[in-house]
Amino acid sequence: MRGKEFLSKTSESIKCKSCRFEPPEFVIEGIRQRIKEFEMLGKNGQVTFNFRPFLDLEIDATIETELAFCISTANSSAKSGLKFQKMLEDKDVFAMGVLDFEDLLKSAGVRFYKRKALYIKDAIEKLRNMKIPDDERARDFLVKEIRGLGYKEASHFLRNIGRDFAILDRHILEWLGVSQRSLSRKKYVEIEENFKEIAKRTGKSVSELDLLLWSMKTGLVLK
Repeated sequence: MRGKEFLSKTSESIKCKSCRFEPPEFVIEGIRQRIKEFEMLGKNGQVTFNFRPFLDLEIDATIETELAFCISTANSSAKSGLKFQKMLEDKDVFAMGVLDFEDLLKSAGVRFYKRKALYIKDAIEKLRNMKIPDDERARDFLVKEIRGLGYKEASHFLRNIGRDFAILDRHILEWLGVSQRSLSRKKYVEIEENFKEIAKRTGKSVSELDLLLWSMKTGLVLK
């Protein structure tokens, strides 16, 4: 489907969804809080995420554990990833070995824990001396430099440190009417540009619209 046709279809879709769905104030507040937490993590290198009232959970996160979380959630559940990240709170992640990460990932119920333990150990080591570009080049840079990060996972990490990238997971793709699951860079960017245009028309940032749609699908405001 060409970009113009795609945008026309999804624009009509969001108008219809918007008139049928008014999120309650606690959802709106939860989204505002989460975005503020993302910005604080990117600025200060650490933050405490408070997921109440959606989950009875707080997580003290660092840039390193956030990257580990984003790698852990690929083809796995957000809740398993959160459980894993919670287990990292009192750990020196730089001193941990692959088997240490593997044990925690397995205990948290994260899928493909052996492979992801390797990716996470490697990613945390690389992040120590890495300067992530401050502009749109950041995602391509991360995909190139860090094993285990595709465009969705790199976008997830950048969004969670305060950058406004779209996370084209299955919930968003289904809402957009896209059946394709494996996206090339070109296709990802094409769909992302349409998503950005929709966000602009609704007066929201990409991050706000992403969290809102995710809450509509799952009933939760997580990350």
